[in-house]
Amino acid sequence: MTEFADLECPYCKTYTPALKTWIQQQKDVNLQWHHLPLDVHGPTALHEAKLAECAGALGGAPAFWQAIDQIFDRTRSNGEGFNGHLNVVDVTYQDLLSCAATDKVIARHVGQQVEEALKAGITATPTVIIKDNTTGSSVKLEGPADGVLLLSARDWLAQKKSCDALQKSNVKSLSHCH
Repeated sequence: MTEFADLECPYCKTYTPALKTWIQQQKDVNLQWHHLPLDVHGPTALHEAKLAECAGALGGAPAFWQAIDQIFDRTRSNGEGFNGHLNVVDVTYQDLLSCAATDKVIARHVGQQVEEALKAGITATPTVIIKDNTTGSSVKLEGPADGVLLLSARDWLAQKKSCDALQKSNVKSLSHCH
């Protein structure tokens, strides 16, 4: 599952923790984060995306998620940014600021995630894409999708997988596969 989110998005701020909790309760679902700093939130959203990526580059996945959580906890949202500093394990705030300001690989990575979102027709946050890693089939959910909708999307992908397998084996009765 890939969440496209903006660290200044007030909907993402409340949705992402709920999504993470839901994912922890699922045995076969993992979360990948992709930044989509929206123009409406100005340069603040882009800067925060770079800070989070720098935390991950300098301190690994736990530092990345720690930065995401802290930014969401502290942001005033809608482009107003957050007060204070990020306290990320094993990474100084000065190192984060320096990386966000100068690291071209980080900037390119965030830019690639934005391009990927736009190519997929994603223009709003949060948006979740649930993908079946074995078939490549996916479903896109725009807006904060609750657990019931997420399960329904996952079940739809599983049914699609079964139907595709039946069709490949030339089974004639596909009454549940419309």
